[in-house]
Amino acid sequence: MFDPITPPEELDIVVLTGPSPPRLRGTLAALKQGRTLTVVAPEPIFEHLARQGKVVGGPGPRTIEDLRIDGMLYSPAPGNAGALAPFQRASVAAAHPAAALRRLAETARGASGEPWIVELTFGDGARLLHLDLSLHQRADDQWVSRAAARFGNPEWIIVGAAHGEGPGLLRWLPRFGPNRVLLAELVNSERRELGQTTELVTPWRDRLMAAGVDAHVFATQTSFRFE
Repeated sequence: MFDPITPPEELDIVVLTGPSPPRLRGTLAALKQGRTLTVVAPEPIFEHLARQGKVVGGPGPRTIEDLRIDGMLYSPAPGNAGALAPFQRASVAAAHPAAALRRLAETARGASGEPWIVELTFGDGARLLHLDLSLHQRADDQWVSRAAARFGNPEWIIVGAAHGEGPGLLRWLPRFGPNRVLLAELVNSERRELGQTTELVTPWRDRLMAAGVDAHVFATQTSFRFE
């Protein structure tokens, strides 16, 4: 499971895509309950979790049972949730003091490092690529080329758009030759908690479909089954 929001069980394989507090809450809650977790995450995140409880696994690439997990770090878009400017932080603190204090405390004791995109390769060779929020308007062209050469043409892609970064997603996604795209709402709940504006991903899904991409909105607490 990616970035669980509820505490995972000991038999779950947890893949963490970045260091922001909301992505770690479920995992940290499980560690505080004394559970031993199998976690794959960038090294700074894994080391942070290891100081909070018992974790096995480690950074990728890594194979657990018949699942291979690999990834690549990326630079997130500036100015979105998790990287607020001073004026934005002050505005959030004034309008939503409880949320601001919680976020400040989590950040102060939280993990460091960059987020990553993650590829899962299943036992039958099928691949799922989680591009997270990497396809923004300031993404580096050379980074996109390297990522596409390494992980392109998977059976499934999960991808989100940072707030205001839908045009970047439309620009870069074709490089990966997607067969099926699950467009996920990865930032709205965090922005809503901080009192920031949100935006629907449906218009970007519609644009992808108009371009001939088999795209679906992958909302929180929904699931898909493809035969």
